[in-house]
Amino acid sequence: MNPSSSGFEKVHLTKLDHLREMPRKKTAPKAVFNVMTIDLEEWFQVTNFEKVIKRSDWDHCPSRVKECVSLLLDIFVKHQVRATFFTLGWVARRHPDLIRRIHNAGHEVASHGFDHHLVTTMTPAEFRKQLVESKDILEQILGKAVYGYRAPSYSFRSETHWVIEELLNAGILYDSSIFPFALRRNPELCDSKFPCLIRRGERHLTEYPLSIVKLYGIDMPIAGGGYFRFLPYKIVRQGIQKLNQAEQTAILYFHPWEFDPGQPRVANASWLSKFRHYNNLNRNESKFLQLVKDFRFASFKDIFWNEQENKYDIRPQI
Repeated sequence: MNPSSSGFEKVHLTKLDHLREMPRKKTAPKAVFNVMTIDLEEWFQVTNFEKVIKRSDWDHCPSRVKECVSLLLDIFVKHQVRATFFTLGWVARRHPDLIRRIHNAGHEVASHGFDHHLVTTMTPAEFRKQLVESKDILEQILGKAVYGYRAPSYSFRSETHWVIEELLNAGILYDSSIFPFALRRNPELCDSKFPCLIRRGERHLTEYPLSIVKLYGIDMPIAGGGYFRFLPYKIVRQGIQKLNQAEQTAILYFHPWEFDPGQPRVANASWLSKFRHYNNLNRNESKFLQLVKDFRFASFKDIFWNEQENKYDIRPQI
C-alpha cells in the first residue's frame, strides 16, 4: 500500500502545513521538530513484572490503557503534538476503538510486536509470527499499511541481527529499537546516535535510535521513559536544546502507564523492579507538560517521510 495514496494522507499533509506554521518556541531556536513516541502497552505487560505476572493472567488484570491514552491525546491536542504510537497487537485486538481514535486524531500507528516478548527470547520463526500477527491486527483496524516497528524493551541486539531481514520481508520500512546507551549499546549492529541506514544487500532499513547526548562529559539518556522520570528536567531540556541547536532531531519515548500514579501495585515484584516502575509517577505528568510547552514534537511520519521518494528518510523533511 502506498503511504501517500489514501484520503487520510491528504488530511495529514494539511495538518503538516499547519505544523510548519506554528510559532517558534524559545527553547528550540532553529524551529527543529522532535519525535514524540508512545510505547502503547498496559501497566502489567512491562518486562519488569514478567516474572510475577504471567501472560495467562493478563486478561484478569484491570485495563487502564484507555484512560491513560485519553489523557495523552488531550495533552497532544492542547499543545499541538503529533506522535507515533508503537502498539502491541494484544492491546489493539482488545481495544480497536482506541487505535482508531489515535489514528483519527492524526497520529501515526506502528508495531510494538504482539505480546511484549523480548526479541532476544525468540527464534526467527517465533519473531516472524508475532510481527506478522501484530501488523495484520493493526492494518485491519486502520485499513492502511503499518511501516514502523519498535522491539519491546529495545531488545534488538547484535546477536539478533536476523531481525533486519524479517522486518524488511514483512514490509517494515523503519525501526526505532536501538538505544545506544550503556549496556544497551550495540556497535556491531548500529553505532550511530542519529538516524541511519542498516543495509542488507540491496535493501535497507531506516533506523531511528533513541536520543543520547553528551553533557558535562557524560552520555545522558534523555530519550524518556524511566530516564525522564529519574533525571532532573533541566538535564533533559539541556540535552534536547543541544541537539536542536545542532539542527538534530531528538527522539523520545513514553508509556501510557507512566501517567497513571494510581495504577495497581505489584506487591511480589522485586524492590528494584518496583523502584524502576513506580518512582516519580506522581511527578511525571507535570514534567511532561513542561516538555511539550518547551519543544515542538511530531511523529516519525510527519518529520521523516519523504513524499517524493516514498520512503522514510534519515534527514528531516520539515
